[in-house]
Amino acid sequence: MRQQTFDLVGSMKNKLIAFALFMILAFDQGCLNNKQNSQKQLVPVRLDPHYHKIDFPSFIDKRKNDSLEFYEELLGDNAFVNIMEHGEFYRNDVMTFLSKGNFNNTQVGICICAMQNLNVDDYVNLCDLILSLYNHNKLPEGILQDAVSPSFLRKRIIINNYSNLRVINLLKSIENNKKVSNKDFRKWLPDILSGKSSKELKEFDENNGSD
Repeated sequence: MRQQTFDLVGSMKNKLIAFALFMILAFDQGCLNNKQNSQKQLVPVRLDPHYHKIDFPSFIDKRKNDSLEFYEELLGDNAFVNIMEHGEFYRNDVMTFLSKGNFNNTQVGICICAMQNLNVDDYVNLCDLILSLYNHNKLPEGILQDAVSPSFLRKRIIINNYSNLRVINLLKSIENNKKVSNKDFRKWLPDILSGKSSKELKEFDENNGSD
């Protein structure tokens, strides 16, 4: 009888040890998967080895005294066109430049135009930063409006992605911002959110020729 009891206890111990080992292995695998997922999110954009990146700080510093009547005037600058065509490689440079706060309105406008080929998430990040700078009195309301709709080459990242959740949150933040005083801008925001502006502008493009 005593031997049977010892055998039973021994068997239970072995099962408990096996179960504990299984749980440890499962936990380690879960941690490994989480680490791998985090690393995937942090993978930086890889430059084409044949692409020679422009020195963005030097580029934007030279534009601090520019006087632009229309943003399309920037298209005569080969360096600007290069940056715009490879915007994903310069988005961090732009965010860093704006975060430092040492800029004028023209330089910010150039940054906005140069980033018009970004994907919607990256562009919303830029708009969020511009909204924050506006809230801290670092930028005028006109620049915030330019970020939403830059009137440049019919680029309408925000307007055409009106159903994107992050775009909706951005527009709602602007709509609920008591600091925003331009009545026309305020009246326009519901039309952007509903998709009305996107539809009307697409019809305008079709009727007037699209770039």
